[in-house]
Amino acid sequence: MTQAPPNVSLNGSRLIRFLSELAVSDVEVSHQQFTETLGQLISFSDAITLSAVHSKLPKMVFEPTEVTSESVRAEFLRVREVLVKSVIKSFTPNTGPSTISLPVPKADTTLDKALSYEPYQRFYARHQREIDFKVESLQLFVRDGVSGLSLELAQLAELDAALGGVLALHTRRAFAVIPKLLGKRFEYLRNEYQQALTNEEGLENQPLDDTQAEWIKPGGWLHAFYQEMQGLLLAELDVRLQPVLGLVEALNEQVEEIDD
Repeated sequence: MTQAPPNVSLNGSRLIRFLSELAVSDVEVSHQQFTETLGQLISFSDAITLSAVHSKLPKMVFEPTEVTSESVRAEFLRVREVLVKSVIKSFTPNTGPSTISLPVPKADTTLDKALSYEPYQRFYARHQREIDFKVESLQLFVRDGVSGLSLELAQLAELDAALGGVLALHTRRAFAVIPKLLGKRFEYLRNEYQQALTNEEGLENQPLDDTQAEWIKPGGWLHAFYQEMQGLLLAELDVRLQPVLGLVEALNEQVEEIDD
């Protein structure tokens, strides 16, 4: 499969743009819409919780630690690189053992199974679980790290934790929709292929192994789907990293202010 560059842009809207380009989502989010939507997600009790946390911030006592800003940034980059490489490696055959491997149809795979989306849905979900676990662990590390560097960063980390708790359920539901949207794209490409198959005389009698070999070659419908699925996974990773990136950027700004 085509490998994505390791310096994937961390743009929060990239996931929406990617889904729109695949013609599986007509969602277009402006800054005003984002604010309104965020407000709808936060219930009255959630608002009370956030208000209580906010009121406690001025009373926080700063407790410095031995964690350095360099170690926080290094850990963010390390985990991000691990996750990007995990996605890319799972799409690249013959690169050694991988905990998650792309389900490529084989010569003895029945046509029904070869045309089924279920293996790819499981594949995508496994990546989601890995990303969710590692990003959550990273976020805890970064929160703890920046909290020991300054009072302002400690207050920000406290707010980040509170907001993350409020939005956790909504976030899980939102990401759970993505494999379903990807399934629509799979069905579209598969149906296009099947339609072309019925329009070309003699192709319906082509041996199954020869047919599937063509699917996964560059230009084949399944090869195109693999590339799109990889791009979607990397775009989702970008979005999941956004809250952690926000803390790292706040850390960078404070370090720059101190240096100046």
